[in-house]
Amino acid sequence: MFCTKPRLLQNTTKQFLSRRFSAAVSRAARSSIRIPGLSTVHSAVESITDVEKATDVITELIQDTQGKVVVITGAGVSTDSGIPDYRGEQGVYKRNPNHKPILYPDFIASQDFRQRYWMRGYLGWSQITKAKPNPTHYHLTWLLEHNYLNGLITQNVDHLHHDAGVPDESLIELHGTLHRVECLDCNTKMLRDSYQHRIHARNPAWANYQRALRKSNEAPKINPDGDVDLPSTMSYQDFDIPPCLECSSRRMKPQVVFFGENIRKDVSEAAENMVKQAGGLLVIGSSLATYSSFRLARLASEHKLPVVILNKGPTRADPLGTHKIELGCTDVLTRVRERLDQ
Repeated sequence: MFCTKPRLLQNTTKQFLSRRFSAAVSRAARSSIRIPGLSTVHSAVESITDVEKATDVITELIQDTQGKVVVITGAGVSTDSGIPDYRGEQGVYKRNPNHKPILYPDFIASQDFRQRYWMRGYLGWSQITKAKPNPTHYHLTWLLEHNYLNGLITQNVDHLHHDAGVPDESLIELHGTLHRVECLDCNTKMLRDSYQHRIHARNPAWANYQRALRKSNEAPKINPDGDVDLPSTMSYQDFDIPPCLECSSRRMKPQVVFFGENIRKDVSEAAENMVKQAGGLLVIGSSLATYSSFRLARLASEHKLPVVILNKGPTRADPLGTHKIELGCTDVLTRVRERLDQ
């Protein structure tokens, strides 16, 4: 009886110190992370803005390399599916210049940050699952099926290349996928749909809030990583994160690579090997602002491979490009497919 209060005080003190330590670690790690941006870059070649000329360039790349072209895709490929990009004309950073994506050190160190992410991710999941592949996804699948491409590396986490029929052996998801969840403590993995049902069941108040948003047609804006923008005044302290079914940990994470997190070594090496075995590189819908993707374009350039960039707006690899095409990817790839299918 007389030990109850001291023990309670001791446990409370431990929890307080643990939170203080985690916050300090998170701040220290966060200070070394910079959200990728684009400094002033200059293309090594004149930009192509004519669809027929762009079609010529990509068709010749495919034919000259005998189909040994590797494609890197970014968020610009999925904008026609209703998922925004970061730096495009209607991108997240255009919409909200102060947007701050979740950082990996914050996520692993703080239950508060995990609650914040999962609450926003829970509300955004229905919009992710409603997104369907657009013509660009299907054109790339067709090019793979007809041996015009040697492989596809995507930075996108939306699973739309899979939905369009790209086989696992031809696809590397550089930054993971939102469609799986993993436990940070025991490495147990599960499908996001199943985990979403558990979130829904444990958070009836948030389920009601979601239904109210749908009825009012005021769904919050979704981000490329699957979460949504919510008012900064909204509290998430009561959000219940379903624990791991194996070890009961609540340190659950979508199987995506957050800012400040390292890509798995096997994934990084597989992407490098795919580029090394290629005859040419085609970048579609990406600014290549993140180093993980830019280094692949740099690797291709170092191996003297042609690098063709199809993207509206500047990219980090513009100085490396042998051709730069400033057009929408669907229009150009539609013509490329028609040309090759003649």
